[in-house]
This record gives sequence, C-alpha cells and structure tokens, in this order.
Amino acid sequence: MDKENLRSNPFMTNMKYLEQVKDESEFDRILKILTVPSKSGVYISRYDIAEFGKSIGVKVSFRERREMLKDLFIYAKQMDNLKGFIDVIVSFIDSRITQYRELQEKYPKSAVLMEDWIKKAGELRNFLNNLKNEVDIYKNI
Repeated sequence: MDKENLRSNPFMTNMKYLEQVKDESEFDRILKILTVPSKSGVYISRYDIAEFGKSIGVKVSFRERREMLKDLFIYAKQMDNLKGFIDVIVSFIDSRITQYRELQEKYPKSAVLMEDWIKKAGELRNFLNNLKNEVDIYKNI
C-alpha cells in the first residue's frame, strides 16, 4: 500500500502490519484446507506429500508441507495431470476414512470423535471432486 492510501486511513499506519495482511487467493485457501487437519479431517505428512509426488512422477524436496503441496499442484498443472493429482489426494483421503471407520469398530467409545473426522474428510473429498470437475470447465475456457 502506498503513502496516499495510508493517509486516507490514519488507523493503518503500521507498515509491518500491512505487509502481513495480504489477500488470500483461492489457491492459498485450498492449500490451507489441505494442511490444517481441523479443517480437512486428515493429516497429510511431508512423507505423504512426497508419495503423492512419486505417484505423478515428480520428486519433491522436503520442506514446509504447504510449499510442497503448492509445488506439486504447479507441476501437475504443467504436466497437464491436475485431475490425476487430485485423484491421488482423494484416494489418500478415502484410505484415511477407512482407517477411521476401522478405529470406530475397534474402539466403540471413540466413535463420536471419529465421526467428526470422517465428516470433515468426506467434505474435503467432495470439495476435491468438485475441484476436479472445475478443472475440465476451466480447461475449455
């Protein structure tokens, strides 16, 4: 933000604050959903992300999970395999949901807790399937 905009709003005088406040893109929100277990219902580790990369033929270096996922999305788009990459994530989520259901059966007292995680993971799976459908829509535009 330039000085003119700061003068128009005297309460926004801290430049460090302004640098930290950035508009999130839709892509950043998707990465945030995928990397925050309380939103997604699953924890995706760095190792899991590296395995995602191997499944689409990309070796990704280990660092922050969000950055690793961002790179894989970019690589998948460049290789015109975004739908395949999303399918890999969806199959991972399905395996986690299966694990949660097995835990529910094995430990019935945790069924209520697991149901919340299953619900969130199911919503993420639906979201990613919708995203996969949108890839086709935007490809034709």
